[in-house]
Amino acid sequence: MIETKDVRKVYPGVVPTIALDGVSFVIKEGEFVALTGPSGSGKSTLMHIMGFLDRPTSGTYKFRGKSIDELSDDELARIRNKQMGFVFQSFNLLARTTVLDNVKLPLLYAGISPREREKLAKEALDKVGLSHRIFYYPNQLSGGEQQRVAIARAIVNRPSVIFADEPTGNLDSKSGQQVMDILQHLNDQGHTIVLVTHEKYTAEMAKRIIQLKDGKIVGDYNVAHRRLAKDGLIK
Repeated sequence: MIETKDVRKVYPGVVPTIALDGVSFVIKEGEFVALTGPSGSGKSTLMHIMGFLDRPTSGTYKFRGKSIDELSDDELARIRNKQMGFVFQSFNLLARTTVLDNVKLPLLYAGISPREREKLAKEALDKVGLSHRIFYYPNQLSGGEQQRVAIARAIVNRPSVIFADEPTGNLDSKSGQQVMDILQHLNDQGHTIVLVTHEKYTAEMAKRIIQLKDGKIVGDYNVAHRRLAKDGLIK
């Protein structure tokens, strides 16, 4: 599904900043991959490139066999809306919009009828256990509930891949485990998950870990003893 080859990202300046330096890997459909590393290692930059939110300076990035260089901005936006879901540390919910309408947002650009939008949004909220909060506003929810709304919004278009950038970073441990339990469950249902985290404990809830340092891959391995978020056990 995802293939990078010698990807570099350099931010210009008096002293250019090298965010990614020759990154190469493949992510197959159905994988659950955690990108880990210290602050400034290139994790979020890499996720932004994979999610078509940024372009590499050099190297190649292919999504489902198509190079990012072959696609126009409109084509990138269409693929991003239909095949990718995004979950961010800061939730990015609209404060004056109900939970239900927040989740409907990605469907507004997909040409889906209002009736179908309502149905799909309610189904997504049911998957994250928030059917009883559909007419609440974000400021009436806990941090964990807000992140679950963000996950519902990310999956409402039934994307093939979900990019989660530090989704537990602003949450207490219990809420963080609930969010990771949902992501594990979505992966069990066939969604490909790419998770950015600096927490070793959270990374071990994925099935594969790619470690970054100074813009380079310094480790890429399958998780031998995976943590189950539901009860914190290792299997």
